[in-house]
Amino acid sequence: MRPHRPAQRGFGVKRWAVWHCCTAVLLLLAACSDNGDDNPLSAPQQAAVEWREGQTIVALGTSLTFGFGSGCKVIPFDFACALPDSAYPAQLAARLKLPLVNLGVPGATTRDGLLRLPEALGHDPALALVELGANDMFQGVATAEARANLTAIIEGFHREGVAVALLSFAHPDMIDTTPADHWLQNRIEDGLAYHQLQLDLAADYGLPIVEFIFEGIWWRADLMFDSVHPNGRGYLLLEDNIARGLGDFLAASDLLR
Repeated sequence: MRPHRPAQRGFGVKRWAVWHCCTAVLLLLAACSDNGDDNPLSAPQQAAVEWREGQTIVALGTSLTFGFGSGCKVIPFDFACALPDSAYPAQLAARLKLPLVNLGVPGATTRDGLLRLPEALGHDPALALVELGANDMFQGVATAEARANLTAIIEGFHREGVAVALLSFAHPDMIDTTPADHWLQNRIEDGLAYHQLQLDLAADYGLPIVEFIFEGIWWRADLMFDSVHPNGRGYLLLEDNIARGLGDFLAASDLLR
């Protein structure tokens, strides 16, 4: 027969266990809170990219990835133009150990990006920078449809072992800096919805994201080529925003020169 134990001792053991459990939880929460980042361009980081020599990084995007409005990338096209390429992929490539392939297409929607996924995978990428959604917003594509397309793009890359980072065009900060007569003033709700879409996908899949690639550029007339595209100087700043926003992630992946 087991010896009788006073009820008070049993209660004391339970209280000791609960106290230590609560303490462990509080310590864990405190540790997590210490990992905050004051950089407005940064976001939660996914695991570092595993890569090997011979692989690439692909930039799948719109005219903002293509670099429309910078250097020679204007309409009408000047075949004699010899200005350097200031599109962000060309500039960012100089910082990286892997070649960066520019797959930006003016006017591309998330649907177009999904259709080009096989082309992107054909470059054997270790990382994909996805800048899509702006043209969906401009064309009135429902956010649910854009979400489905972006989800398919992300999952398509992940199935092949390719890491993904998101680059967001829309941001609440655009509201106060957009000129009163700019046509985007009538699309504020759409812009906020698309911004939230990017944040949700980043959270759902644990992706690094640059929340506002136009930080410090939109809408400064001296840095804009037209109503939505930066000029050459603007693109240099846009690339710097991306480099800073993904800096910790790229460094952790040993992708920086």
